[in-house]
Amino acid sequence: MSERGRLPDFIIIGSMKAGTTSLYEYLRAHPDVFMPAVKELDFFVSELNWRRGLDWYASRFASVPNGTACVGEASTSYTKYPRYDGVSARIRAHLPDVRLVYSVRDPVERVRSHHQHNVKLGEESEPIDRAIRTNPAYLDYTRYATQIERYLEHFPRDRIFVITAEALRHDRRATVARVCDFLGIRPDLDADVLEREFYTTSGRPTYGRSVAFVRNALKRALPSRVALWRGTYLARPVKRALGRFGDGPNGSASAVPAETAAFIRAELAPEIDRLRRYLDDDLSAWGFA
Repeated sequence: MSERGRLPDFIIIGSMKAGTTSLYEYLRAHPDVFMPAVKELDFFVSELNWRRGLDWYASRFASVPNGTACVGEASTSYTKYPRYDGVSARIRAHLPDVRLVYSVRDPVERVRSHHQHNVKLGEESEPIDRAIRTNPAYLDYTRYATQIERYLEHFPRDRIFVITAEALRHDRRATVARVCDFLGIRPDLDADVLEREFYTTSGRPTYGRSVAFVRNALKRALPSRVALWRGTYLARPVKRALGRFGDGPNGSASAVPAETAAFIRAELAPEIDRLRRYLDDDLSAWGFA
């Protein structure tokens, strides 16, 4: 096995706050699968780790054991168009036969969790009703059909498998088994790992205002350095430590106001109509006609 490593056979491409960390952990525990210890490599995003080069990316997979059936990674930045453009084309250029797994979630719940996530990081101070009108990312990252269609410009339909976060939560074994079937591996799942949910927003540390100020100032002053920091093995424990030393109270999940939920559904209704072309699951529980 070369130091350069074997490139992925599959990528979990998102979406953010839709169970991707749990899916990563379930697949990483599979005896026939290798995934790096760092979940978010963010390699195919030009603003993040693309500049590090293909050798850096391949080195993340240098320890793949002989006989491994399937190699993968997971980066939710790969479905954050239009903030990050050109991702699907870069993936196609270097991984033309890769399989893509995309997890989606009730749009109102995904936006709520995304907002809570940003509040905990100290990156959001507006209430959700104002935040979604001033920061387009909340809705853009929930335009599931648009994100899928960016990939369909470069990959055949049978290379993209879409699941829901709700199915992953409530029918976990069967849903992960479906993903395994898509990847061409046996559904040999670790029962202990499968019982857990990983890295939920409510379980994250809250960054206090002082920590958030320093963190955001560094991002503005040294954007390229911060981008290179992501995807390193030290990033996660340091982020956890910063959270512990924050001076803000822990947040808790809160319901989205009814008018705000109605606004989100109205804005995203055309997306959900198109999403049904790519997903067999019943989406009626999401509140769309």
